[in-house]
Amino acid sequence: MKEKRMVAVVAMFFVLFALLQSRLVGLSLNTQSAQAAAVQSSCLLPLYDGRAQIYDCEMRPLTGVATRTLALALPGDESYARLYPLLSEENAAQLYAATDGAPSLVALREGAQQPEGIYCFDAPKRYYEAPIAVHTLGYLNQDGVGMSGIERCYNEILAAGGTRTFVCCTTTAAGGLMTGSEPELVEQPGTRQAVQLTLDRDIQRICEGIAMEELEQGAVVVMETATGKLRAVVSLPVYDPNRVEDAIAADDSSLLNRAISTYNVGSVFKPLVAAAALTAGFDEGAVYTCEGAIEVDGHIYHCNNNKAHGEMTLQTALAQSCNCYFIWLGQQLGGEAIGRTASQFGLGRVTLLADGYFGASGNLPNAQELENSGQLASISFGQGKLLATPIQITAAINAIANDGVYIGPTLAEGVVEVSSGQLIKAAPAQEQVRVLDEAVCASLQRMMDLVVEEGTAQRAKPEGMTAAGKTGTAQTGRYDEAGVELLDSWFAGYYPAQAPEYTIVVFADSTHQTGESLAPVFARLCEGIALAEN
Repeated sequence: MKEKRMVAVVAMFFVLFALLQSRLVGLSLNTQSAQAAAVQSSCLLPLYDGRAQIYDCEMRPLTGVATRTLALALPGDESYARLYPLLSEENAAQLYAATDGAPSLVALREGAQQPEGIYCFDAPKRYYEAPIAVHTLGYLNQDGVGMSGIERCYNEILAAGGTRTFVCCTTTAAGGLMTGSEPELVEQPGTRQAVQLTLDRDIQRICEGIAMEELEQGAVVVMETATGKLRAVVSLPVYDPNRVEDAIAADDSSLLNRAISTYNVGSVFKPLVAAAALTAGFDEGAVYTCEGAIEVDGHIYHCNNNKAHGEMTLQTALAQSCNCYFIWLGQQLGGEAIGRTASQFGLGRVTLLADGYFGASGNLPNAQELENSGQLASISFGQGKLLATPIQITAAINAIANDGVYIGPTLAEGVVEVSSGQLIKAAPAQEQVRVLDEAVCASLQRMMDLVVEEGTAQRAKPEGMTAAGKTGTAQTGRYDEAGVELLDSWFAGYYPAQAPEYTIVVFADSTHQTGESLAPVFARLCEGIALAEN
């Protein structure tokens, strides 16, 4: 009995072994099945990195609006040859440099038609073809990491916020698609958080257009008077954030954000000297006779073109930008009063604009330095060691427009939830402090009205509107190739003159333009903004 069982077990073993062996032989003879089992694989091709957008004050996107078309290139078929004419030289070179036999996504040349029979996908481009607010937004490196501006300061929020998208392909060993399979989109949701700025997209575009027509290099800043929120920040020249390497190679200073960099101030500082005088109880009717030059401790200072203005009061001296009057006034006030007022108006200290985003502090001579008569004379009409940024000057003049209340300039609303627009984390609260008595401020406002109505800035008056402001032309000690001194020129003002809505600064860097020549640019900006809001 035991022997029969043993024979049965052995027989069954040989039967199973024979079946297994025949199956293996069959598989080895079926080359198509063997190949499919051996080489079938899936790959994920990154289509969009999911970086969250940056929005303006109305939750309109400043990034990710345009799209580009990416085509699926499959090794071993005709896609390479068909795609080649539709690619830029750079992309074509990258396509043929790939030797790993794997599928890839390659961007079609701008304006190229999508080829039939090749899988194509649309993906957001980070920046416009005509980029907006370039210096404020900043740019990314090749790995998609923010390197400057808002992109750098909010990099972690932006990198995690959007939905990452991939193209999933089931491929053969040769890199082609498996028979019967098609590429599929795979999404990886992000946090749904993004960044909202205070910029107004319409106002920003208007200011960029006018600035590009009127300035070679410089800045335009627009601040909402009542809130201190920056509605436009322009720096020229611009660079292409899609090709930052070109700006680096050109070494043309286009990467410099001039709106937050420091420059010689000139006569746009005179309203602050006037504010210090009025606060100290100085009689605005006090008369000084300008003969075109004034001597302080053996040094001669001049009015522009040595013009003798004659009898000047504080009001007429501001309207005519009389250097001699303000030098005389500075000697009456002393450096401590001027420096204290300038500091209250935001000069000489770093400007916080958003989380991790700062404007330069500039340079405000201290009380000890201003004990020197030459330094005191120079700062009295905005020269000497005094340096400030266009955004600092905007905030300072805005304090006058805002009835004597200084508000720290604000660039970001904060972090928002995309679908609802709800603010999740507000940007740092900005300083708000009264720096001028209302009566004193009212007197100063009347003086700045007169600058536009009767003084050096009459061309700053917008069509059908009122405005107030001040010109400024600062010597720099820098010279062009012909030996002519370059100037830092300004116009700083607000409109309307009564119940102001916006404070605007126009700045020209290293120019032969004067502050007076920038007055019409200010008028154009006012008219453009008003038109956009109607």
